[in-house]
Amino acid sequence: MNQTKNSEITIIGLSIAIIIGGGMAIYMIAAVFPLPGIKYIFVAPFVSTIFYVVQHKLKGKYILPKIGTVFGLVMSVINMYMGLAILITTFLAYISSFYLKSESKRIFWSSAFFSGYTGLIAILVSKYLIGGVFLEIPNSMIALNSILGLIFGILANNLAKTVVNRVNKDSGY
Repeated sequence: MNQTKNSEITIIGLSIAIIIGGGMAIYMIAAVFPLPGIKYIFVAPFVSTIFYVVQHKLKGKYILPKIGTVFGLVMSVINMYMGLAILITTFLAYISSFYLKSESKRIFWSSAFFSGYTGLIAILVSKYLIGGVFLEIPNSMIALNSILGLIFGILANNLAKTVVNRVNKDSGY
């Protein structure tokens, strides 16, 4: 029991480190493009893939809230609004997939929903809590950002699912 808990904490911690490191690199690349919310569209497939793999590895109904809460709290140290957006996104993704009976569908869709909600919630938090230049972002751009995030999350999850199945097949699991 204690070994399982330690393993779960370690995997979640490593996944958060990977998300932060990879996310920073993606954000730096996306900064070249002057479109509002493009960073969230770029980072969506990456985050979705990590969330899918970790949930698949750890198996459990509450893995997404655990990852999202740790991620949100860590990012709150950098930016309180970012942490809040991550916590809200996690809650919405979890609720959106909670009622799916199949664990594999719940893992797939919660990761995809996280990607879709990422841009939506981050921009809305920025627009209505920070204000300023964020108030100029049109709602159509926010909706497009969310839809593209969801689409890229689904595509990334399909790739992650293929890789996980291939690794499991090759390793005999």
